[in-house]
Order: sequence, then C-alpha cells, then structure tokens
Amino acid sequence: MVWRVHSWCAATGTGEVASEHFGPWPFGAAQNPAGTVDFVVDELVVVELDGPKERYTVRSVVRVIHRAGMPAGTECEAFAALAAATPADWHIDEHAGGRLRLWLGDCCGWCGPSWLVTFDGVSEARGLEAVDGEDPAFRFASDDEIRANALEVPLGARAYRIILTHGAGDAPAPDVFVVATGVAVARVPAAHR
Repeated sequence: MVWRVHSWCAATGTGEVASEHFGPWPFGAAQNPAGTVDFVVDELVVVELDGPKERYTVRSVVRVIHRAGMPAGTECEAFAALAAATPADWHIDEHAGGRLRLWLGDCCGWCGPSWLVTFDGVSEARGLEAVDGEDPAFRFASDDEIRANALEVPLGARAYRIILTHGAGDAPAPDVFVVATGVAVARVPAAHR
C-alpha cells in the first residue's frame, strides 16, 4: 500500500501520513527513526503500524530513498510519463516467450490508475527476484553498467535498468536489468469511476 506525507511541520517535527484507504494519522519524533527533518507533502514514505485493525497507530515513518540524478545518456523518453506518476508498487504481470510485462501502481488497479510496462524481444532479464523492492525508476543502462554486469546486448536491442528502493533503511537498491528490442508504456485507468 502506498503511503504519502499528508502534512509536515519542520518546526515541531510532527506531521501526518495517509494512504488511499487510511488516515491521515499523526506522527512525531518517536515515529521518525531516521530523524528526517525535511519531509515534503505528498512524498512517498514507508509506514509501519501497531495495534489492532480498529485502533492502528503509526509506529514508524521512513522516507522512500530517492535516487540521485540520472547518468548522462540513460534517459528513455518512453518512461517520462511513468516517472512523473511515481507509482510505488509493482509486480510481474507476464514473463514468457520473449515478453516481460510489469504492472505498476499505487495500491491496486481499483483505487487509481496503473501502468503496464512491456518489454518485447527480451533476451535477458536479470534481478527480477528483487520484485519486492519499491518505488521503481526506469531508464537505459549506462555503458559502464553494461560492462560491469557483462550484459550481452544483441544488435537492435537495448539494455534497460530498473532501480528499486526497499523503502526502509539504507540497503543498496538491487540491480535489475532487462535486455530487449523495445519497450512500451501504457497508462490504465482506475477500475472504479
């Protein structure tokens, strides 16, 4: 489930978090284990809850780790609208016969719009076991990444990099690479209207 900062006051170190289904719920210094002082409204966060369903309280709020800038030459225009939407959840929708299709969204396809990222002509997909990561970012793999990971990129194909954030702690993002002849990104409207 996607959680966002609903409100934040740097002076008091207090704020509120909300999801599509819950909140807003308050949090303060005791629930801010990383000591973050510059939360931003609508920023993605990982929230841990305590208590029974009827009386949840916020136990922890941790910023989703945003990645540094994109290496030169790795921006892929196909991913521009997806990047602006910043979906946090994802899973493999299909992986067979040279096709890899990923579903991305916030919570579920019922609550809000989602996205399908379809790689065609896939000759290699490495690191997909890391699909439990959050906040995926998509781009071309850099030449250095292709060399360092010994990726074989056939003529007419490109190497793509999917960068994930685990959301909590400082664990390094897993390496996910897809070598394919093409990619298509499609927005899917919410199921409810």
